Amino acid sequence: MATSTGQTIVLHDDDEFRKPDPDNREYRAIRLSNNLECLLISAPESDVEAAAVHVKAGHMDDPDSRPGLAHFHEHMLFLGTQKYPSEEEYESFLNQHGGSSNAYTDMEDTNYYFSVTPSESSSSTDGDGTTKTSAALHGGLDRLAQFFIAPSFDQQCVDRELRAIDSEYRNSFTSDAWRNFQLLKASASQKHPFSKFGCGNYQTLTQGGDIINATHSTGIRSLPVDDLKQFWQTNYQTFNLRLAVVGKASLDELQKTAEQTFGTLSYSEGVSRKDRSVHQLLHSTEPTTDSVFSDLSPYKDVPPAFGPEQLATLRYVVPLVESRTLKLHFATPSLDDPLLKKSRPYRMVSHILGHESPGSLHAVLNDLGYITSVSSGVGVSTSDFSLFTLTLNLTPQGMKEKDYILDLVFQWIALIRKTLERDTKLMEAFHDELNQLSETNFRFRENGDVTDFCSTAAELMFVYPDYNEILHGSVTSGPYDPVVAEAYLERLRPENSMITIQSSDLASDQFLQESGWQTEPWYGAKYQSFDIPKEQLEQWNNPSQRNEQLQLPDLNKYIPTDFSLRCDDDDIFNPSKRFIQSEQNVREASPPSILLDRPGFRMWHKIDRTWRVPKTFIRLSLVSPNVYRSPKTMTLMRIYERMLNDDLNSYVYDAVLAGSGYKVSILPTGVRISLRGYSQKLPFLLDTLTTRMLSLMKELQDSSCEKLKLKFDKALNNLLRETKNYRLDTPYEMANYNSRLIMEESAWYVNNYIREMEQGDLTMQDCGLVAQDCLLGRLRAEAFCHGNINEKEALHVARVIDQHFQTNTSKTLLDAELPIFRSMKLPTRSESKAIFGEIDESTTTTSLVYQEVAYSDSEENNALELVLQAGCDQTLGYQGVALLDLFSHLAYNSAYHQLRTKEQLGYIVSAYVRKVTGGAWTFVIVLQSSVALPSVLEERSEAWLAQFRIEIEELSAEQLAQEAAAVVAQLLERDTKLSQEVLWQWGEIISTETQPSSTLPSFDRVNNIAAQLQMKEMVQLKQELLDLFDTYFALDAPERRALSTRIYNSKSRSEFDANRSKANVLSNYTDIQELKSCLGTYPNAPYWRR
Repeated sequence: MATSTGQTIVLHDDDEFRKPDPDNREYRAIRLSNNLECLLISAPESDVEAAAVHVKAGHMDDPDSRPGLAHFHEHMLFLGTQKYPSEEEYESFLNQHGGSSNAYTDMEDTNYYFSVTPSESSSSTDGDGTTKTSAALHGGLDRLAQFFIAPSFDQQCVDRELRAIDSEYRNSFTSDAWRNFQLLKASASQKHPFSKFGCGNYQTLTQGGDIINATHSTGIRSLPVDDLKQFWQTNYQTFNLRLAVVGKASLDELQKTAEQTFGTLSYSEGVSRKDRSVHQLLHSTEPTTDSVFSDLSPYKDVPPAFGPEQLATLRYVVPLVESRTLKLHFATPSLDDPLLKKSRPYRMVSHILGHESPGSLHAVLNDLGYITSVSSGVGVSTSDFSLFTLTLNLTPQGMKEKDYILDLVFQWIALIRKTLERDTKLMEAFHDELNQLSETNFRFRENGDVTDFCSTAAELMFVYPDYNEILHGSVTSGPYDPVVAEAYLERLRPENSMITIQSSDLASDQFLQESGWQTEPWYGAKYQSFDIPKEQLEQWNNPSQRNEQLQLPDLNKYIPTDFSLRCDDDDIFNPSKRFIQSEQNVREASPPSILLDRPGFRMWHKIDRTWRVPKTFIRLSLVSPNVYRSPKTMTLMRIYERMLNDDLNSYVYDAVLAGSGYKVSILPTGVRISLRGYSQKLPFLLDTLTTRMLSLMKELQDSSCEKLKLKFDKALNNLLRETKNYRLDTPYEMANYNSRLIMEESAWYVNNYIREMEQGDLTMQDCGLVAQDCLLGRLRAEAFCHGNINEKEALHVARVIDQHFQTNTSKTLLDAELPIFRSMKLPTRSESKAIFGEIDESTTTTSLVYQEVAYSDSEENNALELVLQAGCDQTLGYQGVALLDLFSHLAYNSAYHQLRTKEQLGYIVSAYVRKVTGGAWTFVIVLQSSVALPSVLEERSEAWLAQFRIEIEELSAEQLAQEAAAVVAQLLERDTKLSQEVLWQWGEIISTETQPSSTLPSFDRVNNIAAQLQMKEMVQLKQELLDLFDTYFALDAPERRALSTRIYNSKSRSEFDANRSKANVLSNYTDIQELKSCLGTYPNAPYWRR
């Protein structure tokens, strides 16, 4: 038996890591004495600390007798360990330190991660000034380490969590994404582990047990706890784990913490799946079946997932939502193949295949009105195979022309293959261009979300065993290899493909109906499969002709080369400092300044001196009352938005590939325009975008343009399809939508939009005229330039806005003309009686119920959203908002633990504070359940709420201080990159867009909220929390304004029908309209104006 080396080994130190320019963190890779390899990242400037463990085992490792075991095992590790037996210990600890946790189970991987936001009291320094590991990070690591030392696998938790898995499984019944993925698995060789049912459910995890009686079909109780322990023993060993930690402490301190926590795992040695594949490849004496690529596989005596028997097939699938998709999967080697890993030809193939420039497959089909989008790339990747996927989303006309589209697809692939064979230099140029773009993006890549980084880094430790390559390894490819590229493209042959045609139109296809539909057993996908005739394969392999419009793209002319920094032109600034960040909250440092202020137009500007990247962000809000004037105007502007984005591809596609980006959004308040990118190329994008917005508006008013009419019809049909599909959202999402319909004074109903599109006779000319009213009518404009842009350049942006949107004319929107949005005031119980008369109090504890039956008959879940209003901005002020933040922080874990973990009411459980359009604040409890009716969900929510008040009352001063400090730490969390600073500053600016023109944003708003919690004595703070509860949330509170929004599945319709005649129960949109005529509204003045 192998033994420990007794000491930690440094594998790579900081000076060996290649980093982006803005990255001033320090890195170290180590191997602990127990053979666990770790990546440590010292990030003193980060307010968030995080850790992640990646396990090289997933649902492809499930025993055949218990599908879903890996997923179930992941759930169980959260429910107690020998050192920390309480089920809620891990989550409660993280919550007290402003953090959270999560995990996911994939095909061959499982990943656990957490974050904390340490308060000042949680951090300390040594006498020499060295920052020690915070108590928050140390405690989180210690608790996570116990998952891999001694998990409890408590039998009572096993019984309950089985139901949570089953609930999660049932939540996915109405998801086409889940259905399609499981259907792909069903298409694979059933001897290959890819074919396994990864989610699992109660039946599979109890080997046939009954979900109600929890008994085996033979009558003998069947529990999976023994298999859980065996799975843990087999896979959760140090050689099969990787740990990543990000903390404020020094590398030496983080190393000590890793040794003290994860260093106590038992020593083990072995070979992980990925290493096993490479080892077999290097030492194999067997000949390979491929002249270029290896037969890389860790699975012994298993046929390929997709071999000749599974390929050259055509599959028809009927989706649940209205959609039309043509998808081609090509069987390709594992991305771990040494040759693929070196030159990565799939990047270049994907780049060309999915290109959207003139002459591309996308452009030709788009001009014909056959598609809405094209995408390509590696869709599935495992240790022994991958699938390269080309996806085309079709229009109704495109679905009729699917045969022609398939012909064109293979003509396009043949053109790429022919060019690759004849013009190696061009292909090499494409390869090098992608490397250049990747290198530029890497050089200026800013630090992002710490938790996401940790989770990804732990996974990448299995991809790049030389850990100093982790940051840069995935960025660029090695030199272009024409042999490997040609061999890879050779895999994109029709005989090596599976073609899936998915369309809601297929349900009525007479031929398919006569052939008989099959049903995938786990998620119920409705499909048919056929072998593709050899004649068809031959025709696609050797196209007799090629569409003359098809042509490969040119090389990109918009790749930036000027990365100079405007802040270095300022003599006051010290250019020797690569990265500067205030010790204080960045939000206290320097807000943007007003560069231009006149009636109808205000320009904000801030030159970046902190992040030092050559990037600029431009934001523009055009406030107009004409956009949301009616369902018709909103619909026409959404069509305009789609046509604009579709049309702009031919103008700016290369600029977007080169690192720029844009977005035009249509909102009830008006039009918002966002641009971002490298500063050198952004002026081109701004001018192109704004010019095209206006020229398209004019062209729409000309009815003679047939090509544009085709695009208008496509945009209209696409919007109609998306709007109809909205009704098929999950029950808890529909409950949220219905709550907003009631609480927002001005909210058009989804059926209003559908009626306009189906019966409103919308025309292209109408679209152009409405766009003209919204873009050139009476406006208020607010703009913001931030980043690598000086005042002179920002003023140029202002001139472009003036030129295109006429903001320098007299067409200024008066304050009285601003679009106004208010929140409805829900009735109290006494007000409800005044509106409805005597009400049946046995129906609900709330003053109002809105109920609806799920649109889809296949929906298995019910849902409840219990809404409790807590006043508005004007009544709450900073103090009230701060209390609600703390209240929400305390409530979430409590509700989750009681309603989800203990009572197992459903997989979706949440409790949080939500602000409603118009200024009202609400506390919301959300549940989605396949095992309980909405009335039961409401009753249990109310029971938890009463229990939660007791929990608040029993909080000690020390506990409350810790919880309050966690909220403050989250509020004052510093930004980690320029885009985050832009996001919150722009958010503060646009929060004033419908307020009087004299209203200025409050850039210190968040600091003021935090100060409310920092200045309070804990006795006073607890009393204020209880007063808040007793005023707004208690059952007998006179100001309790509560709404129960319920969604019933079709099986629960009897309760829905029984409630329809009850006075305070609303069951349709007409009921909502009638109610709103009886309700008042809250003032909409923001709290920070008080």
